[in-house]
Amino acid sequence: MIYQNWMSYIKDDVKLKDVIIPSAHNAGTRGMMAMACCQDGTLKEQFEYGIRHYCLRLKDDRKTGKIIICHGLSKGIEFEEALKYLKEAMDENPTEFFILDIREYQPQEIGPITLRYHADPKKIDELLKKYLDPEKNALTEFNHIGDVTMGDIRKSGKRFLMINYAREYKYSVDCPAIIPWTAKRHGKRAYEFVTEATEFFDTDKTDGIYWFQTQQTPNIGVDIGMTTPRKLDRHIRWHFMAIINTIANTPRFLESANVIAGDFMTEDYFKSKEILLLNLKKDNVIADKRDEFEKELKQYA
Repeated sequence: MIYQNWMSYIKDDVKLKDVIIPSAHNAGTRGMMAMACCQDGTLKEQFEYGIRHYCLRLKDDRKTGKIIICHGLSKGIEFEEALKYLKEAMDENPTEFFILDIREYQPQEIGPITLRYHADPKKIDELLKKYLDPEKNALTEFNHIGDVTMGDIRKSGKRFLMINYAREYKYSVDCPAIIPWTAKRHGKRAYEFVTEATEFFDTDKTDGIYWFQTQQTPNIGVDIGMTTPRKLDRHIRWHFMAIINTIANTPRFLESANVIAGDFMTEDYFKSKEILLLNLKKDNVIADKRDEFEKELKQYA
């Protein structure tokens, strides 16, 4: 199925920063309380829907001593379980490469109180070694991530890039990467958000990984008020194509497009399909596989 091996259709000379990659925003929040849940699928299921970029926010569980995935105060699965899913996906799909963005959950201000989260880097390294074998599989040796091509990755045999701006983990790298986001813009009404969101491509620049967010943020400014990510997603899905079409039809936006994230990426193939089809518009797909790439993606939509 093409969503499991879509990277095999990308030309060798295309740089990683130019591949258009579906991403799961808050990838590990399956099963969390409604206000924190942004995904329904396991990480393996997300992989099977074409996701190749995962953001996982971690903290220590004081009761169990385990590293767990969190979204603020909400607790999710153990990090070990998430890594098991990624290992299965990696082992079963040898043509694919993914980006793993892991870090402690950022300090969170609630009124006058600042909540701080901690996740033991040594425990994280141990789990990464056990399941993903970063000595063998992590891409770490390059001069600049902006120059790395898909051909370079294939020749190296590496399977993932682990981004962490503080290089907290043994095989993590601090490469240029941006996540443009503002509470004001992402908290606007849907028609305003989808009109203004792509303006980030003009105001925020990088020669590395560009992580573009298509989901709204719970905020009193959105159409349906302060609500859950699921309800927001059901509302924004009707407007999602406006974002995709703007990127597709604006050459400077398409040139910058790289990682494109959303909530509830396994509800259906709609978001992944439209994100991946942008690779055709960007001329990233091997010439004699273009028709097959498009046909196969649309078959499951």
